[in-house]
Amino acid sequence: MMLLRGTWRGAAATLMCLSCSVTASTGDDMAYYAKMGGGNVLRAESGRDASGKKTRLVMIGASYARGWTDRSPGKFVIVNKGVDGEQSFEMLARFKRDVIDERPDIVIIWGFINDIFRSSREGIDPTLERTRRSITAMVDFARANGIKPVIATEVTIRGRSGIKETLASWIGRLRGVESYQDYVNRCVLKTNQWIKEYAREQGIPILDFQPLLADEEGRRKKEYAAADGSHLSAAAYTRLAEYAEKYIGSWNQNGH
Repeated sequence: MMLLRGTWRGAAATLMCLSCSVTASTGDDMAYYAKMGGGNVLRAESGRDASGKKTRLVMIGASYARGWTDRSPGKFVIVNKGVDGEQSFEMLARFKRDVIDERPDIVIIWGFINDIFRSSREGIDPTLERTRRSITAMVDFARANGIKPVIATEVTIRGRSGIKETLASWIGRLRGVESYQDYVNRCVLKTNQWIKEYAREQGIPILDFQPLLADEEGRRKKEYAAADGSHLSAAAYTRLAEYAEKYIGSWNQNGH
């Protein structure tokens, strides 16, 4: 517990120093979800169930998590704690307030795409090391407070929908130059592999979202991407929710 408190204080201090760097992407995220229709987005409401009979679940993440819609009425009390533009260390910095204090049965930890977006290519290795530390700290913090942690794999992206972007990507491949899209996806897949290995070693359930939305090359399928290539379409959320509801229900029934 002393180690966790130290990790918590360090993450909180880092958040204070770097919070100004997050605003640009946050503006884009807010505009996107306003366009999607805010009425379908779960708000950060209390997840406490007075009857004590429903499984209480918190989903913590960034804009992908924030766009999740409630497709399991009556089965779970779901609290959406997605915050636009956040990196994983920022999720850790608010974990006590947004997860522990809600007293859920389960927490789904989903999202590190912004860690990659905000890093330079030269600094990506230490960035992803910090990502791994943040995820393991959130898992430890949840377990120390009697909450079942579940980790979701990150989803890959696709290029922007446009002739210019498609042509540039095609030319880059012919020249053997790794596109930004492929660079991001490579980092996503590398970290997802670590998540799977870590979860297996620690006995942590995972929601393997990435392959559900990907084509044979690992890129996001067109029908599951918004025009910017990053945000998720309504069809993507439907696909993920159907998958997640099945697995969450089985964990609850089996008690593990």
